[in-house]
Amino acid sequence: MPNRLTFLRILCIPVVVYLMSLGEVATESEHFGLIKPIVPSMTDIAAALVFALAAITDFFDGWIARKFQVETVLGKLLDPLADKLLVVAAMVILVEKHRMDGLVAVIIIVRDLGINAIRLAAVDDGIQIPSNMIGKTKTTFQDLGIIGLTVCGTLWFIPFHYIGQLFILLALAASLISGIQYLYDYAKQLKKL
Repeated sequence: MPNRLTFLRILCIPVVVYLMSLGEVATESEHFGLIKPIVPSMTDIAAALVFALAAITDFFDGWIARKFQVETVLGKLLDPLADKLLVVAAMVILVEKHRMDGLVAVIIIVRDLGINAIRLAAVDDGIQIPSNMIGKTKTTFQDLGIIGLTVCGTLWFIPFHYIGQLFILLALAASLISGIQYLYDYAKQLKKL
């Protein structure tokens, strides 16, 4: 069951990419690089909903695997890969549509690739580096930010563009803090060897 949810998330990626690519290009205001709202289209809303569905499967596949002890090697490999592919694809399009700052996207993506490299090096050294709470919080902030910036306007009296920018900035801060924490944990465990 968990692997099916992971495959569902992978299948959502081209749908999200296609829907997001149809979105309007946003423009920055003169103040602090904030993004001016646009009128959300049906494709923006659909892209946000499909992305949200995919993000929810990320939570449930891991939870089900741990709760029912059905973790597989394939699942451990595909789950983070599916998550990174979904997030990177969404961020690239948001940057291309001027809905997200490119530097912020690069920092978050490079941090994720760096953490994956650290985890692979740790496995080679016989060290297990578990996910930490800050990293999980970063994922939540990042997903909420992407959803908000995908809608990128006011919908149901909710200013999604501002909420999205706030959560992406929170994700950036959590990315940097958790990245330092992962490095510290790895170095600490290396000293014990």
